[in-house]
Amino acid sequence: MSEESGPRAPRTGRVPVCHAAAARSALIAVAVIAGCGRAPDPVQQTSRDLERYPEYSVIIEDLKVEDGFFPDYFLRLRLMTASGQRVAGKDTLVYEDRVTDWLEVEEEVMARYQHYLGMVVASKTLDGGRTTARQAHPPGYQYVGNSQYGYWGGGGFWQFYGQYAFMSAMLGGFGVGRGDYNDYRRNREVGRPHYGPTRQGRPTFGTAGTQTRKTRPNFYQRYQQRSAGGGRGFATRTASSRGGGRFGK
Repeated sequence: MSEESGPRAPRTGRVPVCHAAAARSALIAVAVIAGCGRAPDPVQQTSRDLERYPEYSVIIEDLKVEDGFFPDYFLRLRLMTASGQRVAGKDTLVYEDRVTDWLEVEEEVMARYQHYLGMVVASKTLDGGRTTARQAHPPGYQYVGNSQYGYWGGGGFWQFYGQYAFMSAMLGGFGVGRGDYNDYRRNREVGRPHYGPTRQGRPTFGTAGTQTRKTRPNFYQRYQQRSAGGGRGFATRTASSRGGGRFGK
């Protein structure tokens, strides 16, 4: 990735960004999994189905537990893909995104992703780079530092070009600084999740993140209502309480 200190016009043919019905066959595959009962791991299955795209991101869009003698666990995924298309006579990468229905999963699968609300748990970039849940990160971080998508602006914060503003929107308008970006790169290299800067002992992103609370208030309201009613939290089968914080019993 190349880094720059000022604006630069984006590469020809990388202009329009479209949000429409996305990754249709992958969604069909996820729907089939959901229709067959509890999915072994919908993130891994969906990632395999999306491999034909030059770029994709799989994001944990939502989590929930339905109480009972044996609780039921559910995930919702957001799928963002990029595919080459002819737009106005130009070869263009068109970005699309779609949110799946609720997918019932086993408790151990919930334990794998319970810390990563709003984060990318599988991705692929144009250069062939891939990440898994071991390198979970906030959406759009994989494009920071790449002059095709933006530039380093005043104050040392990353600025996405206008046609990629949706990436900034997925972060809730959070500004990515150079120090935070360098930490993300180090964590990615060693296979560790990145939750953004930690302030007063709290991460910025992930299920316990301060920014996540702002962008997903309905999730926290639902969680607080369940807790007040004596409901269980998310999965209890977890080896350790990771940096994203734990929503336990």
